[in-house]
Formats: sequence, structure tokens, C-alpha cells
Amino acid sequence: MEYGSTLRKLQEIQFALVELQLYLDMNPDDQRAVKQYKELTVQLVQQKQAYEKERGPVMQYGHSSTPDRWTWHKTPWPWEIEY
Repeated sequence: MEYGSTLRKLQEIQFALVELQLYLDMNPDDQRAVKQYKELTVQLVQQKQAYEKERGPVMQYGHSSTPDRWTWHKTPWPWEIEY
């Protein structure tokens, strides 16, 4: 999978989770939305793990696994990614 499309999928899932969280703040009893939020959370974890295995850490400050070697400098800057 291409770098930009892998990152794009992560961003899409994160965006959906933010929107669902905002919705659930106002509609906490919507069980369909709660189920969808849980499913997307699982997808996010899986997508993040797959991305990090292939490309390196997504987030800093302990939110991503630390590889045996430092790889932040090898990933493109956000403005260098073509979607």
C-alpha cells in the first residue's frame, strides 16, 4: 500500500471517531453509534499497528511503539505527502 493511502486511511478512521464522539456527547443512548464507535476504535488500533510496522511511529510522546532504531527522520513531512 502506498504511503499516502495508508496514512489517509488512519486519518479517515480518526475523523470518523471524532465525529462519533461529538455525536455521542449529545446522544449517549444511541446504541448503534456506540457500537460503531467501538468497531472503529478496533479498526484504528489495527490500522495504526499495521502502519507502524510498515512505516514507523505515527505519534510521539509514548503513544507509538518505539522501534529498535530511530525512524522519525525517514518519514515525510505532512506537506510532502501526496494523496
